[in-house]
Amino acid sequence: MKQEIKKKQQLFQIVVIVAAACLVHGVMQGVHDNYGIMMTGLLPVTGIGYAEISFCIGAGALVYGFAQPLLGMLALKKSNVFVIFLGILFTITGLAATPFCRNFFPLFLFFGLILPFGTTGLCFGIVMGAITPVLGERRAAVVSGIVQASAGIGDALMSPGLEALISNFGIHLTMTVTAVPFLIMIPVVLWLGNTNKTHTILPDNEAIRKESLSVIIKNALRDRDYRLLVLGFSTCGFHMSIIESHLFSQYLSYGIPGRMASLSLTVYGIATMTGAVAVGFLGTKFRLKQVLGGVYTVRILVSLGFLLLPKTIPFAFIQATLLGLSGDATVPPTSGIISRKFGSGKMAVLYGFTLIGHQIGAFVSSFLGGLLVKMGLGYTPLWAIDMLLAAFAAVVSFSIRNDTIPAAVRQGKRIHCTNRQT
Repeated sequence: MKQEIKKKQQLFQIVVIVAAACLVHGVMQGVHDNYGIMMTGLLPVTGIGYAEISFCIGAGALVYGFAQPLLGMLALKKSNVFVIFLGILFTITGLAATPFCRNFFPLFLFFGLILPFGTTGLCFGIVMGAITPVLGERRAAVVSGIVQASAGIGDALMSPGLEALISNFGIHLTMTVTAVPFLIMIPVVLWLGNTNKTHTILPDNEAIRKESLSVIIKNALRDRDYRLLVLGFSTCGFHMSIIESHLFSQYLSYGIPGRMASLSLTVYGIATMTGAVAVGFLGTKFRLKQVLGGVYTVRILVSLGFLLLPKTIPFAFIQATLLGLSGDATVPPTSGIISRKFGSGKMAVLYGFTLIGHQIGAFVSSFLGGLLVKMGLGYTPLWAIDMLLAAFAAVVSFSIRNDTIPAAVRQGKRIHCTNRQT
């Protein structure tokens, strides 16, 4: 009887932990993925042009990438919960200050630097690093898909909500209201921190804390599979930034009404949730490299659709669905391969490092999209480039080996490697 009660209490704790992680990550992603909608509200208020705001979004993409390994290392030295608190503080500051910017440099500071730095502290790697010690590696593999799926919930709720608020009340009230959920997160994160304290630090994790950032990354880069992951994931950033920065404006340019365009982003959000969960479970049935390569292959077909198909309302919804199913679906297999090869202790740092390439790609597509529109060339060249990059990513993903041991392990250095199979 006591054992049964204990199991029920453990199950309840796991459910609450997963729900807390989904709240933190989902709301953050709802902000991060909707800079394009926010831009439509900022344009008339700030008097700053489309290309300049696109540059701010692109700079934010770079911040989101380069800050992740640094914050991942801070999470190792302090705690993941400390980093999440830092992320909440910066996110609220960026959201509150951005609507009051009236020239480029303040907008660049708050919308291009501070806000994305805040969302970086609430990213997937940091959140998973906070809950994996409580869940254990086995449960975390499945939960990773659920947590990443929460990004879809954030998109599904926040995309139409932001568009409606901006249309009816303006950008000032909209960004203020958007900051409220981050205040609600504070007690949730406090509870998560107390739960983490009840789990002792493993000796391996204590050793990891003493390693420097450069040593961790240098050892990982000696591994061929990790290098391929970094290359493939850099193309992912180019693809995702087209959606986050330009898809809403692109649909409007096709003559699709704003309400329909925002509803298509709701469909996109639901589809990202479905795709991430599905990929999380597929990763338990198939090799992760096959799952990852398959996702990139779907993106080739999506890009072809933007190049060849007529741009109607049904087209917008079909493409939003396919973009969603294949959008965040790269994250669980990518993080899963990293965690299996190097251990969950280094996952936040090494997954964060892969995001540097990801966000460089995101900066390029965000800024390039703004330039192409300004030059009157439209969005077609972006999708042509995206198709080629997706093909490259598919090839390198399928090329990942299943039996590679990290070079640092072969040299007798201390790397926690829980499973060589990918």
